[in-house]
Amino acid sequence: MTEEQIRAEAAKSPDAGARALFGTYYNYVYAIVYRCIAGTGTREDAEECVSDVFLEVLQHLPEISSGSLKAYIGTAARHKALNICRGIARRPADALPETMPSGQDVAADAELAAQASELMTQIRSLGEPDATILIQKYYYDRNAREIGKLLGMNPITVRSRLSRALRTLRSTAKDLL
Repeated sequence: MTEEQIRAEAAKSPDAGARALFGTYYNYVYAIVYRCIAGTGTREDAEECVSDVFLEVLQHLPEISSGSLKAYIGTAARHKALNICRGIARRPADALPETMPSGQDVAADAELAAQASELMTQIRSLGEPDATILIQKYYYDRNAREIGKLLGMNPITVRSRLSRALRTLRSTAKDLL
């Protein structure tokens, strides 16, 4: 959908405009946010940031009458993601909640968290785009076609890179898997 069509939809119906904007630019915004937050934030941080970007754009859409809507969205996404990263950096890394629910096995949870952190380190060490492919496949449950569209790759290429990345990951992280 073109920018003019999105603006026309938004002028007719705010809901239709929001759906058109979201459908057209979701992958673009997510890719920008993910690149900025990767390594610092969680999936929830990225999803919250994407929502915040669309909320800001929708609030200012009537004012964005000239210029590129895609450029505005890209800039807003980058700024929101950087603000999220700054907020994450201010969080204490080892802060524990004041109360623990009864019956919770803290030691097992800590061990799982350590394993998850080590696994994520191993995944990131694979480099791009393999790390992104693995994360999109197993954390976001996306298929090869969706990942290929997100990364601008052929789905067959995505599947072969995924297979090779898993083989490499299994050989380097045997004790984690």
